[in-house]
Amino acid sequence: MIDTLGGIQMKSSIRSVRFAALGLSLLVGAFTTAAMAQTPAAATITKLTTVEVQQTGKPPTGPFAIVVEHDPGLATHTIYRPRELTLDKHPVLVWGEGGCAKNGLFFPEYLSEIASHGFVVIADGPPIPRAAGAPPAGGPPAVAGGPPPGGGAGPPADRFTMVNGTALVAAMDWLEAQSKDRNSRFYRKVNVERIAAMGMSCGGLMSYGASNDPRVATVGIWNSGLFEDERNAKIYAGIHSSVIIVTGGESDIAYANGKRDFEVMPPRVPVFYGVHPAVGHGGTYNQDNGGPFGVVAVAWLKWQLQGDKSAAGRGYFVGDNCGICKDSGWQTASRALP
Repeated sequence: MIDTLGGIQMKSSIRSVRFAALGLSLLVGAFTTAAMAQTPAAATITKLTTVEVQQTGKPPTGPFAIVVEHDPGLATHTIYRPRELTLDKHPVLVWGEGGCAKNGLFFPEYLSEIASHGFVVIADGPPIPRAAGAPPAGGPPAVAGGPPPGGGAGPPADRFTMVNGTALVAAMDWLEAQSKDRNSRFYRKVNVERIAAMGMSCGGLMSYGASNDPRVATVGIWNSGLFEDERNAKIYAGIHSSVIIVTGGESDIAYANGKRDFEVMPPRVPVFYGVHPAVGHGGTYNQDNGGPFGVVAVAWLKWQLQGDKSAAGRGYFVGDNCGICKDSGWQTASRALP
């Protein structure tokens, strides 16, 4: 059955649901508190360090072997990149974590998969290994939208403060400087003029906070969306790039927020909207190679940052043979995509 959403045809029916915005903010608190409770603080480093990451499932599918790094020049972040930087210009993704958590190892399966296709990924937070026996940090809390486990301060009083792209802009600034440094491994090897800013949950709000940076060529909102706030108008007005919004189904506490963002995004903004009803707020990040979310991310980034018009890029989102549109596991809509 085909429904229409804001004048746009939509595959399958996505019922309008109202989740209280407070639920998502409480979930942000839950993610942050849980992450702090199960992982030690990152060690101070003085030299470039290769991070050994224990991942679940199959190795990444891309043609590039990858390396995960912790660089003292950007000790607040974690780098996922091709081991050999053989492209003329490798595309770049800066990533914000769920719960605003400062841990670059929240989603190693997902980010490694992206890096294996030639992308240099800089994730907010130093690399903090999962505690022995702990579940993947990206999974949903025991009670979605419930109070932070074990107490904790909970979400900020003004939820709009989470729309803060400072950490993502810092990553872009650092890599741009590295691209001009003859002594850097990134010297003339990265495209710092067209960068993707993306993130999950609170990280999606961080991406909105960085969206007005002129280097941002596409914005990714994953299991996220703005809270209803009069200040959102300024955020929307500052978007000059394409946007992709991906959430789980109605059990995803960010579902209503992401749906609303798609509906109110200015008509001039090219935007793709995808709902994966089989999952909730935890997404598929910690499945093999990031699961279906990993497939979508790689295809979108290939199209938006590398101009890939094949079935593995643009063709996955638009056209008569649109791959994701024909996938029964997804409900999709789009607007103004070229």
